[in-house]
Amino acid sequence: MDTRRRNVATENARLVEVDTSHWFDALLERAPLRADVLAEPPSGSGLKPVMGDRGIPFVGLGINTVRHGPAFQMQLMRRHGPVAWWQAFGRKVVAASGPDAVHEVLTNKNRAFASGWPDIIGPWFDGGLLAMNSSAHLTDRRLMQAAYGEDALAGYLRQMAADADAYVARWPVEHRFPAVPALRTLSGQMTAMALLGVPYDTEGRDIMTAVEQCIRAETALVRLRVPGTQWHRAHRARRALIAHLADEVPAARSRAGADFLSVLSRVGGTDGFTTEQIAHHMLFTLIASHDTTTTAAFAAVYFLGKHPEWQRRARAESVARAGLPYGVDRLRGLDTLELVVKESIRLVSPSPIAMRVTTRDTDILGHFVPAGHLVSVCTAVNQLLPDQWPEPHRFDPERFSGPGGEDRAHRLTWLPFGAGVHKCIGMHFGMAKVKATLDALLRRFEWTFPAAYEAPWRFTSLPAPADGLPIVLRETA
Repeated sequence: MDTRRRNVATENARLVEVDTSHWFDALLERAPLRADVLAEPPSGSGLKPVMGDRGIPFVGLGINTVRHGPAFQMQLMRRHGPVAWWQAFGRKVVAASGPDAVHEVLTNKNRAFASGWPDIIGPWFDGGLLAMNSSAHLTDRRLMQAAYGEDALAGYLRQMAADADAYVARWPVEHRFPAVPALRTLSGQMTAMALLGVPYDTEGRDIMTAVEQCIRAETALVRLRVPGTQWHRAHRARRALIAHLADEVPAARSRAGADFLSVLSRVGGTDGFTTEQIAHHMLFTLIASHDTTTTAAFAAVYFLGKHPEWQRRARAESVARAGLPYGVDRLRGLDTLELVVKESIRLVSPSPIAMRVTTRDTDILGHFVPAGHLVSVCTAVNQLLPDQWPEPHRFDPERFSGPGGEDRAHRLTWLPFGAGVHKCIGMHFGMAKVKATLDALLRRFEWTFPAAYEAPWRFTSLPAPADGLPIVLRETA
């Protein structure tokens, strides 16, 4: 049965249903799916084959993935079940969707799955936690955890909140501008001093520009180190970043700084990280914290603008706590903002998938998956399943309120930070950064989006509005 949809009209429905109102998407929907098995199970194993779609030769369904993200993955799940596969740009990718399939892969009881990110995004995270496996990952994660402790986090947050306040004061009012690049820049401004101990307006800007070069290369189709290509520019930026960060480690170790680099340089004392390890973990932290928190901020700004009643509630709490010093205590009472952010990143997950690769022949829910296959753990799909979330397309922060919140129905239905051994180590840092960003905006500005406006989310890398999210800010009374 062809479960592809032809039209979508409900608010946020494009996040759960493939919309074919654009002529190009309608054309893609007419392309043959070419259903096939991934591989025949071994004779006598009792395992079932994984069913999926080849799509257009070589391209497969890769364009569908980029244009529709979780909505495409939900469509694939409806066609073939919680374990399915699709071809994308010459690669066969297995999709694990739904709480049971996701649980089986992420718990990895049979030790058959390793990190699959290096195959997808390239070398930008080499030496960072996301690209590590087994004992090396566990050892480094334990050491890094000290840099995310409560006292350390409080120090980062004080700096980030102060910088957010200072920089949003420069934003234009009563003038339309794209929120996406503004929020990206703000993220860099908040990151420079809190993570690196350097002002953004001097050294920090160049560092974050180089970080952006690496981020943009994550989705490069031409992966050749030829001068003039995005891939070549990113390699050059990464090399310069690693060298610069390594050069900064001795000074960071000696100063009693509260920035992340200083804290990371001191953890473990003489048994801590080497200079090279610090440089690699620092680059991973810069990329991951910058990219994911901006996506969360895009989503929250959008939904607050679409739902002014929630914006008013959140603003009232921010204004009431404006007299408190910057830091954890100030954010702790922003209960409405907490609900808004959680619901925003349910609908638009900053980490919509987790990538794994099979290290040997294995199975997922009794479906045979050979060694060497990429597995996309579709965590964002779990956040949009109608049997787990009533009216999953509807923006309703109250879902997360009280002990009976919908997110507690199954522990693997709300996974914006992943799960298992590779669960985001900086999740509390990320939430604090997003809330500090929104708190600064809410106390100074108000904004709305037209009722008919729907953000055109793209999924080439992490989700972002393709139109830049045009916004008009007005100063609050």
